[in-house]
Amino acid sequence: MPPIQLYRHRAALALAGATVLLTSCTPGDGVGLDANGRPPGESGGGQPPVVSEANAFRTIQDTIFTPICSVCHAGASAPLGLRLDSANAYAAIVNVPSVQVSSLRRINPGDPTNSYLLQKVEGRAAVGSRMPLGGGALPQASIDLLRNWIAAGAKPPAASLVAPDGLEVTSTIPANGEVSVSMVNEVTVVFSEPVDVALALAANQVQLLAERTGERIALQSITLQEGNDSVLKVRPAAALPPGSYELRLNGSGAARLAGVSGRMLKRDFSAAFLVTVGGAQ
Repeated sequence: MPPIQLYRHRAALALAGATVLLTSCTPGDGVGLDANGRPPGESGGGQPPVVSEANAFRTIQDTIFTPICSVCHAGASAPLGLRLDSANAYAAIVNVPSVQVSSLRRINPGDPTNSYLLQKVEGRAAVGSRMPLGGGALPQASIDLLRNWIAAGAKPPAASLVAPDGLEVTSTIPANGEVSVSMVNEVTVVFSEPVDVALALAANQVQLLAERTGERIALQSITLQEGNDSVLKVRPAAALPPGSYELRLNGSGAARLAGVSGRMLKRDFSAAFLVTVGGAQ
């Protein structure tokens, strides 16, 4: 083939290839760009990221929950109370019953098939639409990362995140300053490490008060969340009626809240919140 014709032939092939590439980059179809507009291999594209078991949840948080899910699932308005921001996600999903299908847990460690959150992102849940809603399916690599983490036991974030100089409260639900627009029948406290429940049950270690009057709210129970000893569930005897409330945790004196490691709560802790919808006294 003469040089000029050969040049034109190669240019035509290159143009055709570019056209095919551009038309194949439809978000969410698994070809070209992934559902998040990224090339495969970047943040959950075509290949699952290579991560250690200890860092698997952190990778899931950083590449799935924070950039995609927490757009809706955060704060007081989180659908079905499912908060997937970095402070609350692990406590909100692992061994926690699904609201839509109470016989299933959101994440059932070791059992991906019967983990409701995975069912939702895979599009096989019996109730509702596939998640993320309206945003296109997650890339298969991201789904595989989530599935593999569950199959390996849904391990918590790496132990290196534990505060070395004392027990800390990393989050509460409702959060300090939060206005709850749904019924509050429990307060969740997330700690930096597994907490000593025997200390939490001691008198005056955990208090729930009506903020304006200082009256103590009768508690039904103080328990650890099943499968996650870093999460304390404080349940009032009845759903809280509309009003202002304060959660207090004892972090002073010789006898105060501590982790199972013996590290004590660094200081007294309080979180005030407002309830606008509630149950009877």
